Amino acid sequence: MNKLVPIALAVAALSCASAAVAEPIQINDDENYSRLASWEQHLDQLISDRARGGAFRARDAWRFQKRLDSIEIHLLQSYYQSDNGLDDRLARSYADQLRSLSRDLRDSGGNGYYNGGGYSSGPAYGPPAPPPPPSNYSYYRQGQYESDCHRGNRAAGTIFGAVAGGLIGGAVSHGNGGAVVGGVVLGGLAGNALSRDIDCDDQRYAYARYNDGFNGPVGQDYRWDHGDRYGTFTPTREYRDGNYVCRDFQTVNYRDGQQYRENGTACHEDDGYWHFR
Repeated sequence: MNKLVPIALAVAALSCASAAVAEPIQINDDENYSRLASWEQHLDQLISDRARGGAFRARDAWRFQKRLDSIEIHLLQSYYQSDNGLDDRLARSYADQLRSLSRDLRDSGGNGYYNGGGYSSGPAYGPPAPPPPPSNYSYYRQGQYESDCHRGNRAAGTIFGAVAGGLIGGAVSHGNGGAVVGGVVLGGLAGNALSRDIDCDDQRYAYARYNDGFNGPVGQDYRWDHGDRYGTFTPTREYRDGNYVCRDFQTVNYRDGQQYRENGTACHEDDGYWHFR
């Protein structure tokens, strides 16, 4: 049975590294984002080529791809949360992360994409608009969700923290332009328990950080704050359940002087979202 593990990892690594097949969508003129996106696409192609050519062991290819995916997810989230595009300080931070990954990949071909002030020539890429949510789901809408929640309807199937897929050649969505990066779907036993622990007005802050935790390093604490209420989310283990990647987690939330602890599991399913179980 153990002999099957390297084979499975090799197949998974090749699948993850096939993202460069999709062409980026050219709809944005944010210079900082565009150059970082081009750099990310270059690294994605590099990982794909080396994985297919046997230059990487399967475990190394998987590790490099997940590291790049994490940078891409957070870069796109930063873009959507900005009012006027990525500022220079934030762009330099992402450039430093990509530069570190480039060094570990022993690559220097992407350094010209962003050098902290000047840019190489190249196409301008930008993120697409979010795709429509799947049937029976709805994206979180500020005000409407809180109003329904206070009336006792916590709207199972509401999606928190989702950002559009199809980004940067589709590296995170693996070439599927209609996929969604992250996103936490409210529901399931664990989700229902959490929605009881967290005040309606706080849930969007908490679930946004939960989404970060599902897509970030295991073992790290992700803290949310809103007024005098706060909490932490900690992914404790990642594993596969059939075709799904799942994570166990622990939460601690503080509300009205009370502490609420929960343990749970969520899995990243075929629709691109994390579903509580």
